[in-house]
Amino acid sequence: MIVTPASSQRFVSKARLPALPARPRSRSAGAVADTPPLQLKASDAQTLVVGSGLVVAAQKVPVQMREDLINCTLFAQLVATAEVGDASQATAWYTAYFGALSALGWAQSDQRFERYEFKSSGAIAHEAVLPVVSALLGPQASALAVLQAAFDGLKSMEDNAPWLTLFERQSRREQSAHFQVATAEMAPGGLLQVALAAFELQAHTEMTQVLFFKFNKARTRLHYASGKATIYEAALATQREALATRLAAYRQAYVGQVKLPALPALPPLPRP
Repeated sequence: MIVTPASSQRFVSKARLPALPARPRSRSAGAVADTPPLQLKASDAQTLVVGSGLVVAAQKVPVQMREDLINCTLFAQLVATAEVGDASQATAWYTAYFGALSALGWAQSDQRFERYEFKSSGAIAHEAVLPVVSALLGPQASALAVLQAAFDGLKSMEDNAPWLTLFERQSRREQSAHFQVATAEMAPGGLLQVALAAFELQAHTEMTQVLFFKFNKARTRLHYASGKATIYEAALATQREALATRLAAYRQAYVGQVKLPALPALPPLPRP
């Protein structure tokens, strides 16, 4: 596929997206109806939940590149869902997902699904992510430490933590799940180096979690596709505003479905 600014523009404007999620009937105190503030850091490492994916930016990745990673991966998820419909068809879904990224200007290495072999039963699904990303970037890559810290942080959250709930809702379908990890860091010479890893999980029992699902070798299968990517800046630069516009309603709708705990009661005012 030859990507040009014109072809990228046509894709962003014409791509079919799924119907917006239904809005809650009422705006209860525990629901978020507006897009939450998202503070993209200028230089610090950062991990963000983006639909059914995690975006990991190591130190010194510029804000604009972080925004590109978020918008492109979310748009690709929506395109794949609209095209395939049934997310349990992982191969078709990921073909559409990677195809959408290519149309947006991502140059990617070959993507082929392989089976991940756990060394023992009782391992946890997220333990497969680090070796896959390490093989792509090298064991000394700074993004690995950021990703490990992110998993440690997510694992310490309560099951109903809002952002973990959002990820689980977008990635899990009863006995199957799919999730993606995109890690980005600045390579020597100032180039952005992105590692893409996409996972499909099939279990014989219903999953209550995805990343922290315990893996039984005899009854569960984990497949993954991985590769490196670079972004064709000229094709993407002219489409950033249009891409953000098409995504705005979906961001608000997804976040509006997440129930947050009630605000803590304010302490009583001191008596005069």
